[in-house]
Amino acid sequence: MKRLQKILSMLLATALVASLVGFAGAENIDQAEQKQPIQADILSLMRPESAPKSTTIHLDVDVPGDQAAQQRAFNQELISSRGDVLNVEFRFTVRGAAMGEGQWATVEQWLKQLVLGSVQYVQADSESLAHVIYDGYRAQRVAAVPGETGMPAWASEDLLLNDIVCTVPFYPELTVDVNGDATRRLQQKLIDLGYLTGSADGYYGENTKAAVMRLEEYVRRLEQDEIDAALGITPTPAPAATPAPEDDADEAGASAEPTVNPGPTPMTVVDGVADGLLQAYLYSDDFKLARKDLGMGDEGDDVSRLQIRLNALGYTTDAADGIYGGGTARALRIFQHYNGLDQTGIADGATQAALFSGAAKAPDNAMLTMGSSGEDVSRLQKRLRVLGFASIAVDGGYGASTKAGVENLQQYMRQMEAETLAATAAPEGAEERPLSVEVNGVADPLLLDDFYADSFPAVPAEMATGSEGRDVVRLQRRLSCLDYYYDGLDGQYGSGTVKAVSDFQRRNDLPETGVADRSTMAALFNENAKKALKPYVLKVSVADQRVYAYAPDRNGEYTDLVRTMKCSTGRKGTPTPTGTFTDTAPGARWHFFKKFNCWAQYAFYIQGDIMFHSVLYSQKGGKVTQSSVNHLGSRASHGCVRLSVDDAKWIWNNCPSNTRVEVY
Repeated sequence: MKRLQKILSMLLATALVASLVGFAGAENIDQAEQKQPIQADILSLMRPESAPKSTTIHLDVDVPGDQAAQQRAFNQELISSRGDVLNVEFRFTVRGAAMGEGQWATVEQWLKQLVLGSVQYVQADSESLAHVIYDGYRAQRVAAVPGETGMPAWASEDLLLNDIVCTVPFYPELTVDVNGDATRRLQQKLIDLGYLTGSADGYYGENTKAAVMRLEEYVRRLEQDEIDAALGITPTPAPAATPAPEDDADEAGASAEPTVNPGPTPMTVVDGVADGLLQAYLYSDDFKLARKDLGMGDEGDDVSRLQIRLNALGYTTDAADGIYGGGTARALRIFQHYNGLDQTGIADGATQAALFSGAAKAPDNAMLTMGSSGEDVSRLQKRLRVLGFASIAVDGGYGASTKAGVENLQQYMRQMEAETLAATAAPEGAEERPLSVEVNGVADPLLLDDFYADSFPAVPAEMATGSEGRDVVRLQRRLSCLDYYYDGLDGQYGSGTVKAVSDFQRRNDLPETGVADRSTMAALFNENAKKALKPYVLKVSVADQRVYAYAPDRNGEYTDLVRTMKCSTGRKGTPTPTGTFTDTAPGARWHFFKKFNCWAQYAFYIQGDIMFHSVLYSQKGGKVTQSSVNHLGSRASHGCVRLSVDDAKWIWNNCPSNTRVEVY
């Protein structure tokens, strides 16, 4: 209300002056009114006591023209008892020979002690500060006497004081390449307010400049809001029309058509320079954190700023597009949850005050989604894998498989929520309560909180033959991840699941019952669960031209020879690489060798383009080439390992990915 009164008073005073001048000449009055716009600046947004104030004590210094002189200045900043930054500037004329840097350093040390000694006896206002420092300066401007303090004797005659300027509170002007603690403080405030992304590093670069410009644009909107409210108008008036040239006047000397009176004008300049007044307003309690409430359908810079701040705190990963949609509303509801506010999804005054403050609480677990990476993703992947929601590698990259795992988790949690609601009797006639968990593959903070909580059913209840449902799916997926189960995830505890559970129990030193009892479940849904041994290890002897398939014995060692297969390895010039290979996998049923214009069946990759495959075919589905059959048992390939059709098919059907292959 005081701000409106201030602007209205300004308008009333302008009108009063105009009415008084009107008695002297109406024509001059009209022209003056046309040229005098209504304006508002940062001072109209602040209480007077919040604005920086400077007091200057000026002394006339007379230096004869024939004497050499130089100008020197010294600034001393200090902190008042209430935390304001004060600044005292001394401006000197040095008479005579130039003062050396060592001498000037001595003077600076004296001035610093003078300021520090004086300020403790004065109130933190510029006028009182200026006078007490000036009095102290005069008192100490004497030749130094042993045992006493004062201006150095050699300086008392040649050092002439021009000005003492005291500013309270003081904010140094900040712009590009002005770096340090003041810039770091400004950056942190800009981050809190949603104008700057990244960290407060104390370097005033182009990003900081752009953030300051966004702040200045916001301040201009606040100034315009003040003017519009005072004038009782909603839209901003159109710009003034361009005056007609003077020689457009008629021959009788009549003046040109009067120009349109300029509308209300915000005074803050958008230049990316954080001057003292802008900083004073920014750091004061008067700074208006929000212009209005924001909600669904709103658009513009205020929404972008809201989104940037939510993103920085970890409530969303979406880029700021300036459109208040469902994602923004959900992110805001989560923010409200963590900050003890009503979860409305509307950015009202209380919500924006909390959001744009240094005390805004970030979620315990930041939002993760497609494209996220790092330790938080690795942690999520590991838990999804161990608890039976995904068969994925823990690589720290949130890709399609991680998204699918999160969707499995969300579907599981929705089912739990639906069961809980169904078991809770709702009042008669009450509307059906919607489920809160969305299946969208986005790991938002609330989902992660629930997933990491001790109350989450990390280990499902016991189950056995005939069990069914979501926990059987989890069991089957976990067994599949550990290479015990290869059938579909049907949620039915049948013979395939019984065999997989038995195999897991045998491998993990548990009684082989095929029943997923408590001890079996605790071992299975644990990061230390032992993976299944692969069915076979394949050993290729280049000397023998044979492939040997070994199965594990009771001790888990691959000593049981189950199949011997005649082969053809690489010939001279294109040998088969030797070594141990584990990144192996079945390939296509039919494989075409473009370079040799021929086909083979049952490709199983060993390393790169080197693979097991059948003898050769001149065309797909045709007859084998007899020469490739005749050469089995000798080195005849271009690096691959050729086998009979039956042997190649056996490997393709019985050896899963990552089967160990040893070539020696």
